[in-house]
Amino acid sequence: MALFCLLALAGPGQAVKPPTVPAKAVSAAQDAAKARLAEARAKVAAQSAEAARLGRELAALEAARDAEARRLAALTAALWPLRAESLAGAAQAEDWAEADRRFVWTRSLIEAAGASRLAFEAAAAKAKAGRLARDDAALRLLAGRKEADVAFAAAVAGRLRELETAAHQPGRGDEAALAEALDAAAAPDDALAGVAPAGEDGAAGPMVFTPPPGGLAWPSQGRVALPFAPSGRDARQGLVLAVPEGSPVVAAADGRVVFTGTLRGLGRVLILAHDDRCHTVYACLSETSLAVGEAVPRQGLIGRSGYCNQTRAPGVYFELRFREKALNPAEWLAVRR
Repeated sequence: MALFCLLALAGPGQAVKPPTVPAKAVSAAQDAAKARLAEARAKVAAQSAEAARLGRELAALEAARDAEARRLAALTAALWPLRAESLAGAAQAEDWAEADRRFVWTRSLIEAAGASRLAFEAAAAKAKAGRLARDDAALRLLAGRKEADVAFAAAVAGRLRELETAAHQPGRGDEAALAEALDAAAAPDDALAGVAPAGEDGAAGPMVFTPPPGGLAWPSQGRVALPFAPSGRDARQGLVLAVPEGSPVVAAADGRVVFTGTLRGLGRVLILAHDDRCHTVYACLSETSLAVGEAVPRQGLIGRSGYCNQTRAPGVYFELRFREKALNPAEWLAVRR
C-alpha cells in the first residue's frame, strides 16, 4: 500500500528514484577505507619483518642442532670400536697402567657423548619451538595479507564510487578512472619518497619488481593490439591483446582476487594481488566466476575475453602494477615459445 501511495505521488510517467548517497558521505567512506588500508599494510610490514626475523633465528637454531648432531655422531663413531672389541672378547691390556689409560679415555668419551646427546636434544627442542613460532608468524602474515587485500578492494571500489559522484570530467574514460582508483590506493610514503615503511628489522620489502620464476604468463594468446603508453594524449597504463571473443584468460602468476566489478568501457574487471605489493589487472572480460578472496594459481582460468572498447574489437586489457604504479607488461611477460 505504501509503495502504491509513493507511485501515486510521483505522478503519471514518473518513477521513484532511489536515494542518492551524498558526495561528502562517499568521500568520508573513502577516507576511512584508505585509513584501514594503511593500517593493514603497516601490520603486514611488521608481520613480514617478524616472520623474516623468526626465519633467521630458526636457521641458526637448526644449524646449532645439526652441529650437535655431527659432534654426537663423531663421538659415537669413536666409541663403537671399543664396544665391538668388548663384544668380541679381545685381549685386555698387558699391564695396569695401559688398562687405566684405556679406562680414563673410554670414560671421557662416554661422558662427552652423554653431554653431547643432552646438548643435541636441547638444540632440537629449541629448533622445534623456533619452527612452531615461525609457522605461527607465517599464519599471522597470511591473515594480515588477506586483511590488506580486503582493505585494498574497499579503497579501490570506494574511489571508483567517489569518481562516479564527482562532476564529469571531459576526456577521462573508465580506464583513466580505474588507473586513478589504483593510484589512490598507494601508500602516502610511496608517493613522496618511493619507499614503504620499514619493519622491525628495517626491511621495507623489495623496491624493484622481481617477476616469479619463469616470468609472468601471458593472460591470453594473441598479438599486442595496443602497447603500453603511460603518457601522451591517449595514455594507457596497460596493453591490449587481440584475441577472439570467448578466449580463455588466465592468471599471469599465483595470486588472490582483490577486486571484481564491471566498468563501462572496460567490461568486467578483475584484479589479482600477488606478494610484495604487486597487482595484475584484467579487463574487457565477458565473464568471470571468481569472487574476492579466492586464490588463483599461475595460468589458472580467471574468465573469458570480451569486447574491448579501446580497439573496437574483441580482446583483453592487461595491466601490471608494482606498489600501485604501472609497469610495462611486455618487459616482464614470459617469452612465447
